[in-house]
Amino acid sequence: ETFEITVRNRKEEATEIRVVEHLFRWANWEITEKTQDYSKLNAQTIEFRVPLGAGESKLVRYTVRYSW
Repeated sequence: ETFEITVRNRKEEATEIRVVEHLFRWANWEITEKTQDYSKLNAQTIEFRVPLGAGESKLVRYTVRYSW
């Protein structure tokens, strides 16, 4: 599966956005493509930390492959 998430900073100052994704389909998964680095929080949760300037927006895209 491939997911695309657009994040936007509407503030007048730079900030960091946390994008938390729950990979609930199965415990065996692998991120095969990504636009940002991520951290694995637990067996089924990942987090992208996206720095954004004032008024900036970015696209976070990742592909996950599940195996049974």
